[in-house]
Amino acid sequence: MAKIVKRKKHPFRSIISIAIIFVSCVFILLAAEEFVTTIRLKKEISDKETLIGTLKDEEKELRKKKENLEDPEYVKRYARGEYLVSKPGEQIFKLPAKGNSNEVDK
Repeated sequence: MAKIVKRKKHPFRSIISIAIIFVSCVFILLAAEEFVTTIRLKKEISDKETLIGTLKDEEKELRKKKENLEDPEYVKRYARGEYLVSKPGEQIFKLPAKGNSNEVDK
């Protein structure tokens, strides 16, 4: 007849195994949180880079306007065209734009 050898249960091993599993779960959760944070920050960086590009384009337009406004001839033409400023003794007539007439086609 064969003897069945029973192993003694070691409570210390069980406690260490549970502790290792617990610590592993904590590390996995922390790593997942860092991963989510990294993805969120990458999206935020992408959004900010898009905003920077838009602001740079706007800056170029504003610099161009500034350069134009430093030219006296441009300012004169702009004032005459946009605000209907006239020279002394000059009359200004504003004509309707094409397609904006109030007449009914017959």
